[in-house]
Amino acid sequence: MYLSYIDTVLAFANICMISILLYIYWQNYRKWKSQYTVGLLVFGIFLLLQNILSLGFGTPTPPPPHGGPPPVNPHEFPLLLINASQLIALAALLKISWK
Repeated sequence: MYLSYIDTVLAFANICMISILLYIYWQNYRKWKSQYTVGLLVFGIFLLLQNILSLGFGTPTPPPPHGGPPPVNPHEFPLLLINASQLIALAALLKISWK
């Protein structure tokens, strides 16, 4: 149950870092007009969409209206691992890309 909250925070952090990277890549494209930066922009957009979907699937489910425990999401732990590994990779990429 608590993993859903951690997963949501990680997905949001990933979305923020991807947005910063897309801004950096856009500035680089405007400066150099390189096909390589176009590829980075396209990849970043798809990664951003994937993380937005992950945010939607990882949000905690509300408890039923009649009471009782909330339903268990079987994808909680795998999504947490994916978002945690992406956070580490994006942090490294941001450190390299930042001027």
